[in-house]
Amino acid sequence: MRNAISLIIILIAAFVFNPAWGQSAKMRIQPGRMYNSLDTLYAPSFGFSSQVPVGWIGTLPRESEVFLLTSSNGSFGEIYVFGRATTDLQQLSELWKQGVDVTESLKLKAIDPKISGQLLQSEVVADGDYVQRKSRAFAATKCGNQGTCITILAVGTEESYEAVSGAALEFLEKGTFAVPSFESPYENFDWKEFLSNKLMITYDQVAGGARQTQINLCENGTFSANVKKRGIMRNVNPEYKNRMSGTWTVMGDGPEATLNLTFNKKGLSPLAIPLTLKEEALFVGEERYYASEATGCKK
Repeated sequence: MRNAISLIIILIAAFVFNPAWGQSAKMRIQPGRMYNSLDTLYAPSFGFSSQVPVGWIGTLPRESEVFLLTSSNGSFGEIYVFGRATTDLQQLSELWKQGVDVTESLKLKAIDPKISGQLLQSEVVADGDYVQRKSRAFAATKCGNQGTCITILAVGTEESYEAVSGAALEFLEKGTFAVPSFESPYENFDWKEFLSNKLMITYDQVAGGARQTQINLCENGTFSANVKKRGIMRNVNPEYKNRMSGTWTVMGDGPEATLNLTFNKKGLSPLAIPLTLKEEALFVGEERYYASEATGCKK
């Protein structure tokens, strides 16, 4: 059943779940980040907030539009979370009872759907190819008053089903809806805060040469850098090499900014470096850089 469940979630999410991730008054879900028990999750496009259940961890895999919760207590359990536009729960219940065709050979069907207020829930079964009969699944949809709903699909073993479905239901029941927000994820983005105490690093290798660049940007406005070059890469900005230090500032507007480096070494001209954030990735020009915690800043 795991393969069947994964398939339907991916198909549905492709057209109903399209949030923008980044900075906001609340912290939006960020791709690739691991969320632990009781961490708050926020999907602004649906105005939905909730917490990771106790005993669970969650992540939004990169290149995916479905948030995944997995059990952290050793037993098998997966909860898939996605959003959709508001719907009539009674009509949705009838559709679930009739069964939803995912492919020509796969159908999901609700066993006994129940509606309580703005919440629809039911155990579901899958008929078709690649269905593992030892698994059990639970589906639920909760709608707010702002034109959006959140649907979960939970999968567990016979032994873990009650715990898994209970955690999924708790996740929805504790969730709240607010007015959806469609602002840019980089609205009022604070580049100074983002870069402070960060290590920017890249490694560029071509036939006949390589270059490794590391820049520690400290919160107090100083930086230290180490640029190693070999082969034909020695001719790329040849004056900027080995260990360097100085001061830095940044000016940004939305996803684009300019990092200004002023060097302590006499005769070394200042640099204005164009920065861009693209889908949570940091670029200098067209070159991908990785940002992590600085290693050369005093605390």
